Amino acid sequence: MKLRSKFLASFVVLIVITTLMISTVNYFVSVDAIRRNSGEFSQYLLRQVGITLEKRTADVEELVFRQYRSSSLSEQLSLIPETNEKAFDRDKYISDFMNSLMFDQDYFQAVQIIDRYGRSYAIERSNLKYYQQELMEKLRPDDVLAARGRALWFRGAKGTVFMARAIYDVPTNNYRGILAVGLDSGYINSIVKDETMLIGADIFFLNDNNELLIREQQQSPVVQYIMENRLFESQTALKNGFTYMGKRYMLKVLATDYDKWKILQAIDISQLIQGTDVIKYWTIGTMVTALVVAFLLAAIISKSITANVRMLLHTMSSFALDIHQKVIVPKGRDEIGLLAEKFNLMVERIHELFNTVYLEKLLKQKAEYRTLQFEYKALQAQMNPHFLYNTLEAIHSLAKIKGQDEIGEMVYLLGRLLRESIRRKGDVIPLSEEIGFIGDYLSIHKMIYGDKIQVQYNLDEKLMGHAVPKFILQPIVENAVIHGIEKKPGVGEIHIECRRDGGDLRIVVRDNGIGMDKETIERLLHPERYNAVESKEKHTNVGIISVHKRIRILYGDDYGISIESEIGEGSSVQIRIPLFREPVRSI
Repeated sequence: MKLRSKFLASFVVLIVITTLMISTVNYFVSVDAIRRNSGEFSQYLLRQVGITLEKRTADVEELVFRQYRSSSLSEQLSLIPETNEKAFDRDKYISDFMNSLMFDQDYFQAVQIIDRYGRSYAIERSNLKYYQQELMEKLRPDDVLAARGRALWFRGAKGTVFMARAIYDVPTNNYRGILAVGLDSGYINSIVKDETMLIGADIFFLNDNNELLIREQQQSPVVQYIMENRLFESQTALKNGFTYMGKRYMLKVLATDYDKWKILQAIDISQLIQGTDVIKYWTIGTMVTALVVAFLLAAIISKSITANVRMLLHTMSSFALDIHQKVIVPKGRDEIGLLAEKFNLMVERIHELFNTVYLEKLLKQKAEYRTLQFEYKALQAQMNPHFLYNTLEAIHSLAKIKGQDEIGEMVYLLGRLLRESIRRKGDVIPLSEEIGFIGDYLSIHKMIYGDKIQVQYNLDEKLMGHAVPKFILQPIVENAVIHGIEKKPGVGEIHIECRRDGGDLRIVVRDNGIGMDKETIERLLHPERYNAVESKEKHTNVGIISVHKRIRILYGDDYGISIESEIGEGSSVQIRIPLFREPVRSI
């Protein structure tokens, strides 16, 4: 390949790589920004829907209760009429009350009252028997009574939603019965119509029993799939989304106060990025245009650079058979002209270089031979970590065969600790893995010390999946064993506890060892204020200091390690990190 072709190929490769990298990065950054902004906007709309739903249902509940409180319905329901005339008057008052309530709002479709004796009174705009039968099937009086006046909502058929609540006499707080109101579901469903059309998402409501509130919303195949598989209870679906009919969906859930409502939103991810096709086409078009222009410029520049080189090559070739000829120097004093002048000196030194090259070749061969010897010796000195823990596994199996179960178990645990420490990647791991690692570590110490060490765990299983910086417990547990329990006669106890403290995770390691005074604690957490620690304590102390500094770097100065201890009473070391926040950096 000629020099000009090499220059041109180099320019082309650099141009293509640079253009592709810039275009690809710009495209994906733009798509990600659109997706992120669309997701944030949809989350904002979901919060607005939740506020509107809370307000509308609260308005209905307040309206019904206000009508009841301002009437004499409580007295009428408590009456036991002695004559048919009084019974007629009572029933007429109840009927008038239900008519007044139903026609108070256009979206009220039916009203039904069940008194404490089981008598039912009902009125509706149409199809009374159908609504009454459905309400009796859906209504669970025990649940309504257990709610103690709090309204319960559930769906009905034919475009209705029911609200039912227990009613009590206001002065005496005596139970009077159940008051239920049927609403046009369009009054609730209209909350999400505009938002659904705006972002192309399925938005639907669940009551406090996780039941779909509006029957019409169940007509969506995506909603049916979510309800059948109860994806709103799946942390995987909420975090990573789900796939339905070959499409990826993002699932958002918003719970209102006291979990009265759950508003669910299923968004087709392709809808979020549907506008990115224009960006893609513009990116491709711009990239192609830039490449064509860059190729033309690269061809012109490469030709200009290599023109003098081609002239010098032609001149040097004419003197190939006679090295004693004078070299014709090209015009100009650029790099090519200087190269031609040096050509004369090169010819004169060729013979000298032959000998020099030969000697250098011998020296190079010797150096290569020595290098191979050094590499071979270095290879002999290395021990593959995988070979080491495979050997430990073999020792474990051999000990089991020989009946040395305790030795085998110790070797097995040591091998597993080595394997885990080698294969762990990343800066954070689940809390359960950190606890498991410490369990293996303490199991080895229990074999070494026998009954001198007792370990107790008090762990909140709900926190086991939370991510924590890896290897934050081992230095603390090692300090408790070596500097606490080992120096104290009798049985040593180590308690490991993890619990939730507000928005934080607290991990506590307590021991009943010899304890520490306040100066020792201060030296342990702030060594920069004192002279270097003694060498016999340096390993574990540096480990605790390192854990403390890592946590403060990752999460801020409000987090880290705190120590409480008294001489002769033992020590308590607490680790405090936030629960729901990723580290601000990687360490």
